[in-house]
Amino acid sequence: MTRDEFAQSTKEALAKRVGYVCSNPACRQPTSGPSEETDKAICVGQAAHITAASERGPRYDHSLTPDERRSLSNGIWLCYTCAKLIDSDKSAYTTEKLHEWRQDAETAAKLALEQRRSTYTGDLGVFVEAQRLMPELIAEMIMDTKEDDTSLIREFVVRISKKVTYCAGGKPRLYYYEDEHYNLLNMLDWMEEGSLITCISRRFENSPPVYHFNQEFYNWLRNDERPIDSSDSAPL
Repeated sequence: MTRDEFAQSTKEALAKRVGYVCSNPACRQPTSGPSEETDKAICVGQAAHITAASERGPRYDHSLTPDERRSLSNGIWLCYTCAKLIDSDKSAYTTEKLHEWRQDAETAAKLALEQRRSTYTGDLGVFVEAQRLMPELIAEMIMDTKEDDTSLIREFVVRISKKVTYCAGGKPRLYYYEDEHYNLLNMLDWMEEGSLITCISRRFENSPPVYHFNQEFYNWLRNDERPIDSSDSAPL
């Protein structure tokens, strides 16, 4: 069975377009580095097909021509582990999701070049995906953190509604309400998994949860040069 493999130049382009970092937003591991041999390098990444290179592969698309199947637009750069992962569970890792990963990873790499920072140190890819998935919540967080003239408020509280009264603590915090953000708790769970925030209080029956912004995410929210574009968003 023939496979429509990528040309070497296509593989190199896919890797360079994301700064040799895995495009999975939950991974973002660097995939290239020095070998113990001074004149060589190690690469633990690969150019994976979004739709399969052969008919029996995952997400195979009969409508594509061989040239389209081996084109850069059908590829995504991943570490070896994530490349195996997406092919082992094709129902979870759809064509649409992988295109989103690639787009977000390329956006993160572009921002990294412009801001002179590492793509993986600041988790830019995760921030970009959060903005795409939950644009209204992220927009409110951006506004709230930028309005804090002290730059000291790092915590926020989740409440059911503004109409429900809770005992207020003495520490200044931001507030987000479930009746103003559909699926808010699921969005916050996603953000916790991506290490954007940390829940610092247990969810007792009569006590709303308290969260802490992670420092890199907080800095990103307050960054004036961060592009805000939710036109292609797909809210949770």
